[in-house]
Amino acid sequence: GSLTARQAAAEALLVGSAAANQYSAPAGLSELREEVSRLYARLYPGDAYDPASEVVICTSGQESLNAALRACVSEQVSRGGRDGVIVFEPYFPFTQGALDNAPAVMQPVRTHAPGFAIDAAALRAAVTPRTGTVLLNSPHNPTGHVASEAELAAVAEVCVEHDLLAVSDEVYEHAVFGEGCRHRRLCDVPGMRGRTITVSSAGKLFSLTGWRGGGGVGAG
Repeated sequence: GSLTARQAAAEALLVGSAAANQYSAPAGLSELREEVSRLYARLYPGDAYDPASEVVICTSGQESLNAALRACVSEQVSRGGRDGVIVFEPYFPFTQGALDNAPAVMQPVRTHAPGFAIDAAALRAAVTPRTGTVLLNSPHNPTGHVASEAELAAVAEVCVEHDLLAVSDEVYEHAVFGEGCRHRRLCDVPGMRGRTITVSSAGKLFSLTGWRGGGGVGAG
């Protein structure tokens, strides 16, 4: 893992603010939330998240994903029993457990080798009156597929048309390789910023997965 990150963490614990070793606010240390907000502003110029109300720190990307799904499903159920979550197959095994915890019903949409691209027609066909949320994972685990601009536009079109919320699992956003390949965010597609929670992982960012650090951002 990153030596710079490990040294900074050790210094913070040993000689930094006393708050580093005490209970934090449920949403995470305010200083950390502010830094996450600044990080997104640097990575995606023009972007801004309010650290007080639009940034949450969690103990791992998995907890972030779990919390985001529960929040979206709870909101959609309150709107009319919409507990269905569209998930693109294949998916990381943790996903089923997160849906069970929500609780939610998986509505799978199969993707196929070799490219594992999202089929817009299959996505549309999967939407039912029960559907309330779409779970997107890009860059994707386990296939490595990185959603294209056209794929994100197709997801956004369905979300806006059916008033769906979205959880965008982007923990591998900094692990994109290949000529001409780049990470694109679902929340940047027109109509999606106010309906998307983006999940990230400090463990993946610094190659320190044992730290179990993650979080989520979403515009209010």
